Amino acid sequence: MQELSGLLEMHNNALPKRLTQLQQNFKGFNFALFDLYKLFTQRIDNPSKYGFNVSIEACCGTGAFKGINSCGGKRQVKEYELCKNVTDFVFFDASHPTEAANQQFAQLLWNGTTDVIAPQNLKSFIQL
Repeated sequence: MQELSGLLEMHNNALPKRLTQLQQNFKGFNFALFDLYKLFTQRIDNPSKYGFNVSIEACCGTGAFKGINSCGGKRQVKEYELCKNVTDFVFFDASHPTEAANQQFAQLLWNGTTDVIAPQNLKSFIQL
């Protein structure tokens, strides 16, 4: 995971610079860059601050941290556990956020501040 995180960090550092270059080179080119990695990290590191109780285990799945994506029993692994209160969790399964987390992300995408979406949020972007 450290190697993948390193690659992701390199990408997240390079992309804004490249988009800014494109904006300078092409008249009318606009963008909104959303830092989903930061938002996930914040919720994983401090779930209660964002209204969650569980951040390192999925609501649905099997195995350690319910990290085997078996929710619904339609994959190779048929056994799975489903949490009682999905709104307590950041992750629904091994790779998807819950509806509550997605709702927070959508609100920040629409009208978040420049620490999570820059140079403008989608609301501002559409009004250009």
